[in-house]
Amino acid sequence: MKPIFTLISLLGIAALLSGRAPEENVIPNDPYFKFQVSFLNPGGQTPIERTSLRASPAVLEARAGIDCGVTEAWAISTGSRKVVVAVLDDGFFYAHEDLQGNIWTNPGESGPDSTGHARESNGIDDDKNGYVDDVMGWDFAFDDPDPDGYVFDGMRRDRIQPYWHSISALGIIGARGNNGVGVAGVNWETAMMLLKIGAQGIGRNEKDSLRPGRAAKAIRYAADNGARVINWSGFVDDPTPEALAELRAAIAYAGEKGVLLVVGAGNSGLDLDKAENAVYPVSFDLDNILTVAMIDLTGALVQYQAGDRLLGSNFGPGNVDIAAVDANFTTDLENNRSAYRLAGGTSNSAPVVAGIAALVLSVNPRLDAAGLKSVLLNSARPLAALQGKVGCGGMVDAAAALRAAKSFSE
Repeated sequence: MKPIFTLISLLGIAALLSGRAPEENVIPNDPYFKFQVSFLNPGGQTPIERTSLRASPAVLEARAGIDCGVTEAWAISTGSRKVVVAVLDDGFFYAHEDLQGNIWTNPGESGPDSTGHARESNGIDDDKNGYVDDVMGWDFAFDDPDPDGYVFDGMRRDRIQPYWHSISALGIIGARGNNGVGVAGVNWETAMMLLKIGAQGIGRNEKDSLRPGRAAKAIRYAADNGARVINWSGFVDDPTPEALAELRAAIAYAGEKGVLLVVGAGNSGLDLDKAENAVYPVSFDLDNILTVAMIDLTGALVQYQAGDRLLGSNFGPGNVDIAAVDANFTTDLENNRSAYRLAGGTSNSAPVVAGIAALVLSVNPRLDAAGLKSVLLNSARPLAALQGKVGCGGMVDAAAALRAAKSFSE
């Protein structure tokens, strides 16, 4: 691979072309931050690696300033462990080297109990929330306290396989920043609650009929145990009215407790404002849902060809609210080793917005779900390509959001 631009020149170019002063950018010492173009976009032909494990050079077409503005936001806040972000997904590799310290620890299930035994493993519901030894969250698929990253293989039901989907989202939201390891998350410090809702043994073309119920339980758990933001880079594929009603009620309950649900719009290239394209939870008419489209590093909605089909970001100004870059260099895991890779899809644009929502709350924790959503939408950076495609007509801007939240709290 050809040498990357020096960090100083990269920052100078990005600052010049985006209208920022270089001194306004806070740059962490994480070695792979140089590949986090979605956080600081220098523009032009930008060389990176696709993975940290082997030579995998790539060149991204970028436009300066098409990033989430987080390097400026870090001058205001780098996050807080007091802000709990729940992540719904199908299992978690929480032992990744760059996530340590940023996984939520349930205070009611930590430390010694009255007999001197560890609450984490004493088999007692110490905090009386209905879940025993739920130290970092819960596995709603196996109904146990370990939300690990292993699921039954739907193609071969006699084996269990690792599930990788969530690892990139965790890194985007909360990889430890400025620790000299890996990458930086939007939040250098945070508390990520792990809620496993994954399908177990679902084969090709099968529907996971239990997923809406598991998701509903997980959302209520998050709301009852201190989460302020929920990231769900997924959807349910059971459209039965009963299942959807249970899920909708849980999201509404979370909204009443001030919890914002951030969801990915999906990658089918569909107009979600058309009734025949409805997908849930995106299509629920609830004010505490914030739906995220994906854009590339030039500011255009992502589109790609898959055989004879044109796919890409779902859109629709009635149901899709805001956009973020999906091409994020973030945490990965391969052969049980901590790694890093370039990830994509709305599964990776949604965590950018969820992470920024948490960053906003670190500045102004008094915001309720409606207030938090308003701050994010009203501070979005307008983009011509998003007019008529997403509700606010723009992409998320962490620096503008934090400035707005900070002035709101003063």
